[in-house]
Amino acid sequence: MITIATAPVKTYLSKSKIPGFDYVINPYIGCPHKCVYCYAEYMRKFTGHSEEWGEFLDVKVCEVPLRPAKLFRTRVMLSSVTDPYNPYEKQYELTRRLIKQLVVCQAQVYVLTKSALVLRDLDLFKQIPYCEVAFSFSSADDAFRQLAEPGASSVSEKTEALKILHEAGIHTAVMGAPLFPELSDWKQIIALTRPYTDRYGFDSLNMRPAYQRKVMSFIAAHYPHLLALYGDIFLQEEPTNYWSKLGEEIRDYCRAEGIPADIYFGSSRSYSGN
Repeated sequence: MITIATAPVKTYLSKSKIPGFDYVINPYIGCPHKCVYCYAEYMRKFTGHSEEWGEFLDVKVCEVPLRPAKLFRTRVMLSSVTDPYNPYEKQYELTRRLIKQLVVCQAQVYVLTKSALVLRDLDLFKQIPYCEVAFSFSSADDAFRQLAEPGASSVSEKTEALKILHEAGIHTAVMGAPLFPELSDWKQIIALTRPYTDRYGFDSLNMRPAYQRKVMSFIAAHYPHLLALYGDIFLQEEPTNYWSKLGEEIRDYCRAEGIPADIYFGSSRSYSGN
């Protein structure tokens, strides 16, 4: 059972540390998707929670509205360390209330999610001068998704939501991220989503020390034949060229196919198809 609480905050807005964005809004603390690789798990040490990451969700509460003069035509991301459309958003509608304010501010809004619930706010996205909705796909295989991202929407649900948004005139993107070696078929992700996607981004599976054991235990439990490979890629003192080679392969394929894409790992980080 997930623990739900409220968390008073002075503002919903944070200055962005992510290149290309002015501000970030994280409406919630925590995330019930329980992704085995979640990089945001480090936030737990700042929350005071005894529960494991994925077992709690704090709904932020702030009485101060967003300021239109401050946000006019700025680039605002939802979200960086939570999913703004986690299942409890259906009940609390905090993200929806914030997007209503962003409509008034005439900000450019960029949404990153793993949830088809994002479709609920299509009416608001249409009122924003520039809005992009990006879906994260670590795989096009829903059996893998169920193991690695049990709380996220299914592959088919995300693909259908992507299609509806794209056909409604909303800018769409797909993040092939994180890519699991030998498990994430990036070409399959492209094939599944290409008709409804304006641009792509690809990122590697990064084994931060905080959850390295969790990911390696996941591989050992479900894909033991890959354990040695993951050890070679992630646990050796000397880095391998796995990611640089994969980045080159993705870059060459996307260029040949005319697919706008950004690659955020290895020597191919600078590539953009735009």
